[in-house]
Amino acid sequence: MITPTQMRAARAMLDVPQGHVAQHLGIAANTLSKIESGQSDISMSRLIDIQKFYEREGIAFSENDGVAFKSSGVETYEGREQFLKFMDDVYYTAKREGGLVCVNNVREQYFIKWMGDDINTHMERMAEISNLTFKILIEEGDDDILATEYATYKMLSPDKFGTLPLYLYGNKTALMAFSETNVSVFVIQHKAVTEYFRSRFSDLWSNAKDIG
Repeated sequence: MITPTQMRAARAMLDVPQGHVAQHLGIAANTLSKIESGQSDISMSRLIDIQKFYEREGIAFSENDGVAFKSSGVETYEGREQFLKFMDDVYYTAKREGGLVCVNNVREQYFIKWMGDDINTHMERMAEISNLTFKILIEEGDDDILATEYATYKMLSPDKFGTLPLYLYGNKTALMAFSETNVSVFVIQHKAVTEYFRSRFSDLWSNAKDIG
């Protein structure tokens, strides 16, 4: 089972504050601080919750306090609260790794609906990432363009625009299914898979129309 040393190492690798982890676990930040320092007794169920949180974020644990990023895996986010956790993962991955984020088949109204009042905070923090290139492909005629402070948009013709939104960030490929009553996100963490979809995205981007 995960140790305090592994907890501290995992959080450092993800470059997230204690408050972020504590919020997702539903505990106070000072409680997590005591757990990480080994100064607090912790139940097995709480220990499992902490380990599952880090494993969901792409961390693998091994014997002798071993901690590493997973090379592959699949995670599922279901419902609004989980959707917000997915967007947290996008932010912290982009903040940690920078580079290129690609989004295809986007209808911003879905993100507005499921993020609710949290959407402005998310866009503000994304805009603060300095080493980020963010590209979004939308359908021709779609006027919902929200993230212009940090993202570049292009338009696809209806015959090339798909129904399943695709998010590429870090070594992760996320497929999203939106409905009137639910949202599901399936995240594949695999370098080769993500590179394949990035290549396909690049072809679409080079032939897409500029906005305006």
